[in-house]
Amino acid sequence: MRRSVLAGAFLAVLASPLPALAQQSDNQPWNGGFDQKNERRSDFVFGLSPSLVLMAADGYPNEVSKINDPAYKTSSGFAYGPGCQAWIGGALRDWFTFGVGGAYLQGGNTSTLTTGGAFLVHIEAFPFYRLGLKDLAVYANFGAGGLSLHGPHHKHAAAGFASIGGGGIAYEVARIGHFAFAPTAEYMLIASHSLTASQALIGARVVFYGGPS
Repeated sequence: MRRSVLAGAFLAVLASPLPALAQQSDNQPWNGGFDQKNERRSDFVFGLSPSLVLMAADGYPNEVSKINDPAYKTSSGFAYGPGCQAWIGGALRDWFTFGVGGAYLQGGNTSTLTTGGAFLVHIEAFPFYRLGLKDLAVYANFGAGGLSLHGPHHKHAAAGFASIGGGGIAYEVARIGHFAFAPTAEYMLIASHSLTASQALIGARVVFYGGPS
């Protein structure tokens, strides 16, 4: 008798969700959430972000015999200059976008000049979107590029093929139609076997979102 009661209770628990599932199947079939409509960001994305670059770099000529030889080491000291990033991609959700693009960076002072460029993969999320903070973005950039440092007395350093990684934040303070405007702050590291540069980028950006219309 006891086993029959337990078996009946067990079957009742299993059967209890069936009406709800049947109703969902009849009226609102589950499709993985793919019918969810984006409210703020969707479709094609294009971003442009000019910035002030604050940097320090040091390294050697990209020649095996000169790398790590103190006689050939060149340091930029503190340097600053213009920078710009641009990317194209898409917005999969209101809170997630991605793209590919490039960057140009420059920093100089009275005795040195550092210039470089890079190919970047741009990944961006709005982690607090569901909490009501819909315009705070956290993003990361990864890629590869080159960097050269020209110092005094004809000394120079070159990165050759350098790895690039960094991340930053942006807050979209204004929206006009499909365009969003935001101040930005970012840290970027460029490193190779012959040259390393640390950079802080402070700037602004404008992003075009293809949708929602």
